[in-house]
Amino acid sequence: MDYKDYRSKYNSEPVHKERPAPSNGKQIIYAIAALSVLLVVVIALLLGNMFSRPDFVARSVTVEAGRSAISPSDFLIDKSHTAEFGDGVSYSLSEVGEYKIRLIVDGSACVTKLIVVDTNAPTATVTDLSVWQGTELHAEDCVSDIKDATKVEVKFKKKPDLDKAGRQDITLILEDGAGNKTEYSFVLTVVDEHGLLYTHYVSELGDELPSADVFTGREGAGKYLSELSGINKDAAGIYMLQVLCDDVAYDVVLEIADRTPPTATVTPQTCYNKIPAASDFISNIVDKSSVTAKYETEPALISSGTVNVNIVLTDAFGNSTVYSSYFTVTSDTEPPVIVSAPDALEVDAGGTVIWRASVEATDDSGQVELSLDASSANLNLPGKYTVYIVAKDGAGNETKRAVTLTVHDAGVTEDMLWAVVAKIEKNLKITSKMTAEEKVYAVFRFVYDNMKYSNTSKHIDWRKEAYEALNGAYTGDCFTYCAVSYSILRYLGFDAHIVERAESAKIEGTGTHFWVLVNIGTRVSPEWYHFDATPQRSPYNLATYLMTNSQIEAYTRWRNADYKLENYYTYDVEKFPEVSKRPLVNLEIPSEYFGQ
Repeated sequence: MDYKDYRSKYNSEPVHKERPAPSNGKQIIYAIAALSVLLVVVIALLLGNMFSRPDFVARSVTVEAGRSAISPSDFLIDKSHTAEFGDGVSYSLSEVGEYKIRLIVDGSACVTKLIVVDTNAPTATVTDLSVWQGTELHAEDCVSDIKDATKVEVKFKKKPDLDKAGRQDITLILEDGAGNKTEYSFVLTVVDEHGLLYTHYVSELGDELPSADVFTGREGAGKYLSELSGINKDAAGIYMLQVLCDDVAYDVVLEIADRTPPTATVTPQTCYNKIPAASDFISNIVDKSSVTAKYETEPALISSGTVNVNIVLTDAFGNSTVYSSYFTVTSDTEPPVIVSAPDALEVDAGGTVIWRASVEATDDSGQVELSLDASSANLNLPGKYTVYIVAKDGAGNETKRAVTLTVHDAGVTEDMLWAVVAKIEKNLKITSKMTAEEKVYAVFRFVYDNMKYSNTSKHIDWRKEAYEALNGAYTGDCFTYCAVSYSILRYLGFDAHIVERAESAKIEGTGTHFWVLVNIGTRVSPEWYHFDATPQRSPYNLATYLMTNSQIEAYTRWRNADYKLENYYTYDVEKFPEVSKRPLVNLEIPSEYFGQ
């Protein structure tokens, strides 16, 4: 059996020499000696100042033996400073002890201390063992897979009697270089030359089935009397067999089992104000069964710094491997960024809001929890509500984005709306040969020419508003015109958004206004334009169906100059897609209102 010799090879004692007594001399010699000592002290004080330790450098750092590495920044209490190891730094993370560490911090030298400790007792694999009577047996022969950060010595608690046949309960003591001890017990069977070496043999899962000689311990001395064809070497199981040895039939047990501990790649983790899961450290697991990961001892969370941990991997057969690693806790004060979110959400009364697929958020920690705060909305009552998409990171930092939620009257379903739009489709006079611009203009003409303006809208449910208007009423205010236009454009396959005048722009006397943003391009290469079929008095009754931002800004300044109607097309630009700058419609707006 292969094993390692962990016994110490260094037993010599340090040699101490007595300092010789000073000889008698002249007074001048003593004076010179005193001055020399004083000079040495002054030089030492000067050097001490050169290597003084700033407050933001730790007096010492303690790490567990066996850690893979330590960096200069681990000695900094304030991580905003820069540090590197000075020349001649020498330490070992596998040797318990104290090491003087010279650092260069922000360009200046200082001295600190590294303390390497070993607080973890050694582990090993120990199984029951059978040996021949009179065999020489060493304690190291009884263990395998020893794991510890320092050298380990293995010894018997009580030496076994190898001249006496029979079973003996044996205890092994494993002691590492730091004095941590572990005891393991196993059953030792001492067999005489006339018996079997094993009556119960364990074969590794997946290995070829052993010959009968493994039970006798002698080559060619054993023969199976049982049929082995029913044994599956790739599945765990226990089989009762008979073996013939020296013309005597013996009942034996062949066990197929997984005794190989799992292996894996272990990677240190960085986290933000939380303890990572033990499984976060683990990748590339190799084992014949399922493997779980857990902490040997649950770590405590610190505000910042490094925490050493032991990760225990255990397979379905109880085989375990312990890996040492660490995680670094850093302070996280940056909230997540919501990259994309809908400008509006819709749901039928009594329904469930579908929102998650259209939301994307990022965070420097890489982990973002998204939720919808709809606590202010009554999902059973039709109306408009403000809800919030919430992005939260592991440190508790969060970002909220307000979104308008429309709860539709369940009495008007989408199917009902599309059915009524389908009835008026032939009146649009749209053909397959028309361009996207021509189709949008056809919608503009239909709504503008067939609707009549009246202040009757409740500005709540665009779907119900469009349904009632197209089902015979054909009257309403800007919200009704917007709802009808939006419905027809979507029915024809255009991407579109309902736009409302910005809340900050609703000054006294102007109220609100609604229009549509329509995409005449593709989703990959979009071209968004403003569309407004609401009728206006002359001279403002223009073909306002494909407008750029430059055009709606000029139109707004024009209206304000003549009628003091401020902020006509002012909206929250950041909530909507970017509008195309390519003009498609020549609006007869006086030139002086452009480019201001």
